[in-house]
Amino acid sequence: MAPEAINDPAANLEPARLPCPVDENVFARIYEENCGLLVSLAVRKFQVPAVDAEGLAHEVFLSYLRHADEVRDLHHWLIGAICNASRYYWRKHGRNVEQLDTEVAATRPDPRLRNVLVDLPDNIALAEVLDRMPPRWAHILRLRYFEGYSIKEIAEQQGVTSKYMQKLVAKCLQRAQEIFDGLRARKDKDK
Repeated sequence: MAPEAINDPAANLEPARLPCPVDENVFARIYEENCGLLVSLAVRKFQVPAVDAEGLAHEVFLSYLRHADEVRDLHHWLIGAICNASRYYWRKHGRNVEQLDTEVAATRPDPRLRNVLVDLPDNIALAEVLDRMPPRWAHILRLRYFEGYSIKEIAEQQGVTSKYMQKLVAKCLQRAQEIFDGLRARKDKDK
């Protein structure tokens, strides 16, 4: 090591990194799927200027990286975080920033409606499948795939072992597939 480096404390430091329990590819996918929604929510609901709304969304994702291991339901957490960040934005800026005109807010499209025609048939089919399943099985699938509970958490809630719950979830999925295939065959027959 050069003598200058010994005297320079910054020479021995590595760049600071955030503790990141989330894989980069997974985080990139989460960011891509949700950033537009968060910005749109801040702009449309809270009338935060678009530039500032993007900054708030980035702060939310940064906060997610810090707390990813504590997040139970990612979608709900992100929405709650952007709402809180938007409220804080207006508390912090008070009257120093002019609120966005509602007409300008309306010009920013809601990303949830972007693929509504593509997603709607799938959502209808999913609702039909869950309605035709035994209530307990439908509840288990909702907990697992919509609310983000782990197998262990559902098992504890239902008072069974994790191994049994894993098998039950597999059975529920298999039954859901059978119901879906039956619905599709019936619709094809009716055509």
